[in-house]
Amino acid sequence: MEDWIIIGAGYGGVAAASLLQKRGFGTTILEAHKLIGGCASFYKRKDFLFDVGATTFSGILPSQPIGKLFLELGVHPDFYKVDPGMIIKFPERDIIRYADESKWLAEVNKHFPEKNMTKFWNRIFKLEKLAWNFIAENGKIPPRSLSDFISLVKFTNINKLPMLPQLFRSVSTELNSLNIKNSHFEKFLDEQLMITTQSKSKIAPMLTAALGLAYPSETYYPMGGMYKPAELILSKYKEEKGNLILKERVISITHRSGFYELKTENGTYNAKGIISNIPIWNMAEITEGEIQKYFTKIAKKYYTAPGAFTINFAIESKIDLPSLYFQVHSRIPIPYCEAGAFFVSFSHKEDSQKAPEGFRTVTISTHTNPKDWIGLKKEDYKAKKETVSSVILNEFDFAFPELREANKFFPLSGTPKTFENYTNRKNGYVGGIAHSVHSNLLFMTPNKTPFKNLYLVGDTVFPGQGIPAVVLGALNVVNRISS
Repeated sequence: MEDWIIIGAGYGGVAAASLLQKRGFGTTILEAHKLIGGCASFYKRKDFLFDVGATTFSGILPSQPIGKLFLELGVHPDFYKVDPGMIIKFPERDIIRYADESKWLAEVNKHFPEKNMTKFWNRIFKLEKLAWNFIAENGKIPPRSLSDFISLVKFTNINKLPMLPQLFRSVSTELNSLNIKNSHFEKFLDEQLMITTQSKSKIAPMLTAALGLAYPSETYYPMGGMYKPAELILSKYKEEKGNLILKERVISITHRSGFYELKTENGTYNAKGIISNIPIWNMAEITEGEIQKYFTKIAKKYYTAPGAFTINFAIESKIDLPSLYFQVHSRIPIPYCEAGAFFVSFSHKEDSQKAPEGFRTVTISTHTNPKDWIGLKKEDYKAKKETVSSVILNEFDFAFPELREANKFFPLSGTPKTFENYTNRKNGYVGGIAHSVHSNLLFMTPNKTPFKNLYLVGDTVFPGQGIPAVVLGALNVVNRISS
């Protein structure tokens, strides 16, 4: 009988398991895939390593979730701080997203000389700092009990309570109050917000928007790939006698008297408690009884989620790039996609773990509706992929004329069906649930379920998408268990 079984070796599951193991609990991680990392995993083609999903790190300062995790575990990944944190490429101009606040204010005012532009960004910066501090002090959000509510409003948090209404105030409302009415700026914000909140300015809450819009000020590149920090975390986990079992997909969970029975494609496991790092929709499919009713209700509430269209390739180039991260605004609509821009990540020129000297790997991603890729005939699916890839690659060549003549090696595109095949996420939903003033953080599915010793982490529960968020969820769960 295990103390705890963690389902899924994505960052949320790996963090939760490692923290529990270090604090004296016995744990086993069951991972369906042959690799760790979940949506931050990788694949190889000869001498090249490609990130499959997430490509940026943030939240690694000591006061932030990933920084706290690293400190407790004694992990020291090799990070390179990216500055500028991003370059936003419009067809007619580039906007440089400097990490330094004063440099960024000068840049944004140069391109969008609105009267209250500085005031808007100062509010973003202030909210972002308040949010990190507030989250650090409150490990029981969303509240599940009276004691959780008391913890939420305890005296030490009173000075931060005025920011809570910002969960119900949209970015558009804030812009209107400042009389900022610039359609180009709104489009700029919308595409930025799609990366981080999965929603646009009309419905994105100011509080979570602030976290997303400020993140390029602390953007890091992990040398060796996005999975590398997870690999270091797992090395600590194994030092503490933690047990990781790969290619072990959980197909059913049954609540017995005082324990849980988990069946996999290879056997049966019993545990006193479970931490699930798999999406809420998948949980509805592998549970039964009251637990299944609970997850079915949640799955119906969040009946859809974003998907991603990705392209990976390698290029031979010794050109120095001004950043590793770019957002390219397309000159034309991208077919079958929901964003007007795509995100481009280049490997560091000195990262020999990802590409040989003189080469770089490239990851491109944009939003698409997973339901547009369901039920297609094989030839229709292939044609659709080729259409989207052709438009994106043409726009890439226009945005990076200095790379236009460079050969693209091992090009491979991915759709929500690709993510579903490799990660088992239902319909290939990735990136979590869109943030909205109508369904904000306080109303997200809690990490603590109504069932004893059944907890949730990952991007479909509080606090949502992104590695800092899923690690924060893991910290909150482990603190509840060990308190």
